[in-house]
Amino acid sequence: MTPILQRFYALRRGNGLKAQLVRGALGVGGLKLLSLPLTMVASILLARGLGPDGYGQYTFVMAVIALLALPIGPGLGQLITREVAKYQHGEQWGLFRGLLRRTHQWALVGSILMAAIIAVLAARNASWGGDDRWSLLLLATLMLPLLGLNALRASTLRGLRNVFYAQLPELLARPGLHLVIAGGLLLTGMLNPATALASQICATGLAFLVGAMFLRRLRPAEVSQARLDYRHGEWGRALLPFTLLAAVGTLNGQIGILALGWLGTDEDVAALQVAMKGSMLVVLSLTIVNMMIGPYITRAYRENDKLRLQQLSRQSARAALVVAMPIALPLILWGGPLIHLVYGESYADTATWPLAILGVGQLVNVAFGSVGLLLLMCGHERDSLTGQVLGLCINLTLALVLIPRYGVTGVALATSVGIVVWNGFLAYRCVKRLGFRPSVI
Repeated sequence: MTPILQRFYALRRGNGLKAQLVRGALGVGGLKLLSLPLTMVASILLARGLGPDGYGQYTFVMAVIALLALPIGPGLGQLITREVAKYQHGEQWGLFRGLLRRTHQWALVGSILMAAIIAVLAARNASWGGDDRWSLLLLATLMLPLLGLNALRASTLRGLRNVFYAQLPELLARPGLHLVIAGGLLLTGMLNPATALASQICATGLAFLVGAMFLRRLRPAEVSQARLDYRHGEWGRALLPFTLLAAVGTLNGQIGILALGWLGTDEDVAALQVAMKGSMLVVLSLTIVNMMIGPYITRAYRENDKLRLQQLSRQSARAALVVAMPIALPLILWGGPLIHLVYGESYADTATWPLAILGVGQLVNVAFGSVGLLLLMCGHERDSLTGQVLGLCINLTLALVLIPRYGVTGVALATSVGIVVWNGFLAYRCVKRLGFRPSVI
């Protein structure tokens, strides 16, 4: 065994911070690596099978559903992760149980209300054709309660530091079943935007069942025996900034799709989605880091261990950048041939420059490190929200200005500028609030 491997093996078996992060990265990173080919193959299959028009319709509806789902699950995610980590650390099992009950009730009631609103709007505007956006959106609302509950379960397990099991349903079960069903639809000639959405609904249902099983098995036994306790005021005050933060974060990622769906064409939406799928490979390493280090940040902050916080931020940012660089450079320099090879000729002309621009933006994102998560887990969610709102305003303004003239390329440029601005602001706030620079430098 080489000295490097010996050092890595010893580090992996240790009990220190680096050892815990390495073990977490191996688990979540392994899931991401297994999930990546599933999601990429499904994306390629849909892009080729549906064509630019159909893929654009499917992508637009999925972006709207992601936005609608925010208040009923994903918007609560970071709050749940922080509170669960805190309640487990303090053995406050009654509050733990009360939090889970209230958030699940909110997810179910909220999804029903949201679906009812969409049904009313669809009844007035839908033409009930196979390519009608209102018809497709009404069908997709079946995902809302499942998305909400899936987000709550994953956030709870992350708070309990079971990051591997938190991500397993979404990273393997859901994309795996979606790929199998979509592939079967393509082979039988039944693939269209409606059946592609139906495939996502079935896959999301499977992820819900798997996630429910994991949470039931891994939840501390003391929770079910504890007397219910609630802190409605405290949760309510924290809920708005957390929900707004999740909404702004999702909008920053989806505003281009939504703007092109409004001002552009379905072909534009499809090209942007292809470019975004490629650029997300660049930020994959930072995504893995963020999934893993949240509870450790909360604990270090509660123990007033500033040195440990700095080590977490620096080490994780540097590791993420080392992994991101060899992924980003080929996408930036040779994106055209790669898109032609993978997605086909119909996407190569329109998606090449957007892929390069988004690749640069995401590489800068990785270099800044987990600035938003640091502020969030240390109780400064308002700073994180302010930074993302600033980035979103710039993103949206530039998109509206650039789309009429530059189309997809304009949206990519607007998105990358927004990423750089909000990362710079959050890094500045980290220095002011936490007393250290969080980036790779």
